[in-house]
Amino acid sequence: MRVVVVAFATASDVLGEDGVEVDLPEGSRVRDLGAALMERHPKLKPMWGRLAVAVDGELVGGSHPLEEGVEVALLPPVSGGSGA
Repeated sequence: MRVVVVAFATASDVLGEDGVEVDLPEGSRVRDLGAALMERHPKLKPMWGRLAVAVDGELVGGSHPLEEGVEVALLPPVSGGSGA
């Protein structure tokens, strides 16, 4: 099955692009996608545990099942404060 991965901020920098398509075996979960991405992009390893992952707009954990054609967003933590 094929999933679409969109990455933001530092995750996008590590992947070298905003989005990629990844082919995975049927029955794969978010953790399997993470393993596939880290194999292709080893610099993603230290940041993976800090990323929030959303599947079709819903925040999910590593055991969440993936389906053909879903969009998986990699969301790095955001820091900063209010300017007030």
